[in-house]
Amino acid sequence: MSEQKAVYYGQVKLIPGIICDGYVLDNATAVMSERGTADLLGMHHKSLQSMAVNWPQKTLEPFIDNGLSMAANLVEVVAKNSPYQGRKIVVYSSHIIENLVRAYAFALASDRLREAQEHIGKRCVFLMGALVRTALDAAIKEACGFIPEVQKTAQKNYLDAVELLKEFGFTGSLGNQLATKKEIATFLKIPTTTLNYFLYKHRNEIQPVSLDQAMRRAIGSKARHLNGYQLSDVAKISFAMDTETGIELKKRMFGQVGVFATPTTKDEIQWRQVLSRIFDGFGLQQLGQTATTAERMPVRQS
Repeated sequence: MSEQKAVYYGQVKLIPGIICDGYVLDNATAVMSERGTADLLGMHHKSLQSMAVNWPQKTLEPFIDNGLSMAANLVEVVAKNSPYQGRKIVVYSSHIIENLVRAYAFALASDRLREAQEHIGKRCVFLMGALVRTALDAAIKEACGFIPEVQKTAQKNYLDAVELLKEFGFTGSLGNQLATKKEIATFLKIPTTTLNYFLYKHRNEIQPVSLDQAMRRAIGSKARHLNGYQLSDVAKISFAMDTETGIELKKRMFGQVGVFATPTTKDEIQWRQVLSRIFDGFGLQQLGQTATTAERMPVRQS
């Protein structure tokens, strides 16, 4: 089983003054980092580690779901905006955290907590109030069909796009996580100059990762400066540029959606709208509207 990856990062604020690191994994599971979970509950992260090892605690056992496991879940952080990008961290799912919050609050109400645990129980009472408000807001929006379903569809297609690249034979030099411009251009069958023009035009949406000396040596490069691109960005580039490979990728994922090489037709305009909606929220909005770069420039075999 492949290691899970934390693909999205954000700071969660449920109680004033308490900000915790939250992530969404590549299987759409919402999690918090170990330290973020400890901060949320108002305990030291080493106490949380100890509790996970000696689980379940007798004071909480009557109030937790049967079979709930506190086993540590180690994930790799690939989210670009996370300060821990490239590192492996322990996380806890929202389901586990919700169970802990409820258990501590109920144990406090039942006078089951030890004196040293009471401050955690009180914190969890406040958290339950905050979670009720958040859950109610989400429930109303979901009932009205607002955003959630679109996001689910977008995320599924986004993840499928990265897997599709691999099916088409694309591999990155560095642990299949990063790719150079030369590798991307070869995969798309376009000159590097065409790719450079596209990347410059969309430099706000697609930003390179600077490769350190060890990475450059690993791929046999003698260059002093070399950039790499994550597979998520390679997917954006491949779907946004109407190259021969890009068209085949879009056909495989979405079927025959218009005539991809004719941007003036009604069907092509519809395709742009499909692409823009599918990747809405994943940094491809502008790319979906301006994906004709490869059409305006000569696409030559490299």
